[in-house]
Amino acid sequence: MRKGMVVLLAGLGYILTSAPAWGQFAPDKWEVTPFVGYETSGSYAVNPNSTTIPVNNLQVNGAASFGTFIDYSITPDAQFEFMWDRNLTSYSEQQFPNPAYVKAYNSSVDQYQFGALYMIFGEEHKWRPYVAGSVGFTHEFNSALSATTPSPPTRLDFSYSLGGGVKYELSRHLAFRGDARYMPTYANSSLAEYCDPFYGCYTAKVSNYQHRGNFLVGLVIRF
Repeated sequence: MRKGMVVLLAGLGYILTSAPAWGQFAPDKWEVTPFVGYETSGSYAVNPNSTTIPVNNLQVNGAASFGTFIDYSITPDAQFEFMWDRNLTSYSEQQFPNPAYVKAYNSSVDQYQFGALYMIFGEEHKWRPYVAGSVGFTHEFNSALSATTPSPPTRLDFSYSLGGGVKYELSRHLAFRGDARYMPTYANSSLAEYCDPFYGCYTAKVSNYQHRGNFLVGLVIRF
């Protein structure tokens, strides 16, 4: 997570140092991009420190995603960006020693991300690849499979994204966009043992993440 934060902060710093160019581009600064895509599965250990209870893994299943980007251009090549992504999916459970996953409950996953992107090619090009990063949170609304099964708790956790994509300009006001993101969400914390030649072995608390990827396409509407 620390590497991701360093990359994102470095990108934002580069954008802000480009301020002299702000007044040199077209007045169409806003973009709205509805999109559809696919978000991959991701799993994590429920009881990572347990020595007496078999370790249970939970996995959010891969499913279609949809949502929108809202971008505001601060230079010809850089934008601040908000992303909302919804994933109507389900969770499956793995109980040791059985390696198979069994469906546990349904879930509606909403990811809200605040970040920025930087386009590598200038505005004279129709194809404009970019890099992007963001931080935000993930909200899960979970529901039981049946009336006799207790409903899992709703979750709200920290998340972030790193990735990039490309925009293809159709006209001044329209473009196609393809985007690929690594989108991990905090799951829980556990203790892990680390060893080095200077301080020996010690136990430290580590954060465990649900690692997912999101691949999408959308239509950019610029105004």
